[in-house]
Amino acid sequence: MSSEDPVATRTLTCDHVCPSTSANVALALFSAIARAVVYQSSILSSSASRAKQAGLYARELEDILERTSGKKLSDLLNAINAWTASKRGLMSEIFGSADAAQVQMENELESADVWPEGARHALALKLVRDHYDIDHQAHCSTSFENEEALFQHKLECSFRPMSCQNEGCVATFSLNQQSKHDSKCAFKMVPCKLECGQLVMRKEMTEHTTGPCEMREVVCPYSSLGCSCPVRQRLMPAHLVENQDNHLRMLYAETSKTSLRVDEVEKWAADVVANDERRREGVRAIDASLLALETKHLDLDKDHTATKSQQIKLEGRVKDLESTTKSQNNKLEARVKELESLVKQQAAEIAAQRKTLDGIMKTFSSIAKR
Repeated sequence: MSSEDPVATRTLTCDHVCPSTSANVALALFSAIARAVVYQSSILSSSASRAKQAGLYARELEDILERTSGKKLSDLLNAINAWTASKRGLMSEIFGSADAAQVQMENELESADVWPEGARHALALKLVRDHYDIDHQAHCSTSFENEEALFQHKLECSFRPMSCQNEGCVATFSLNQQSKHDSKCAFKMVPCKLECGQLVMRKEMTEHTTGPCEMREVVCPYSSLGCSCPVRQRLMPAHLVENQDNHLRMLYAETSKTSLRVDEVEKWAADVVANDERRREGVRAIDASLLALETKHLDLDKDHTATKSQQIKLEGRVKDLESTTKSQNNKLEARVKELESLVKQQAAEIAAQRKTLDGIMKTFSSIAKR
């Protein structure tokens, strides 16, 4: 290779890749493998068989994606989704194709270390750098003549990996995304939006402005009397001093209203007492009427008891008379039957005597004829 050929000496290339892009690609690859295993699993599949299948799918997906070059990042995502869709089986809707099943499968594969994170990230870097970022939206491929120029470039490369400097934040991003991340980082210390002078972590701003912030709006102690001025906590003493005349007028007006209200209440109480006495008199009259009614009721009960006793006696007497009459009727009927029998007997005797007499008369007639 000739040192005089400037083109031939440009062999040093910057290999920076946007960390967030490579992380997203690695995540998409792992999610695709997990969902494909879910699509092809059944209730009879064991953890070992699913892990083995995931390993095979990882190599298959890697081979398919590396066969393509000269594409954009959107084409990479489409290729991953198309491969995943090709694994959808007839029973995929039954055996856990939901997002929850995918998350569970990801946890299972992660625990079994089926496709290590380092391997996934290495593949993601390779796909972005060599196959699917033709328009250099997420990686740098600038070439340099010597290492010093490359080193200097890497310090300023827009795709140089950066870590957030805000305490508590673990985000990584490329240099060209630093401002965007910084404008949204939840861990960044920013001035209080109410301008109290304190620096507050962005994610704790709401808690600060509604809690300890001295510039938060508070209610004036005289708000119930009509003071509706918005007051900041820090400015409350000045507000009370500046508006003491207004507050006194409000207090006097409220006192006057209270006095009138007290007079009305006292009058109402007097009316209540008077009405109560009238009600008491009415109650006493009602009690007297009730006592008279109760006395009359007791008298009626006594009369009713006496009448009922007489009725019982009369009913007994009637029963006795009925029993006596029945006995006499029975005796009378027996006597009648006895007399009837005697009459029949006497009639028979008379008939017999008449027959005897007739015989005697015939005898006398025959004697006379002689």
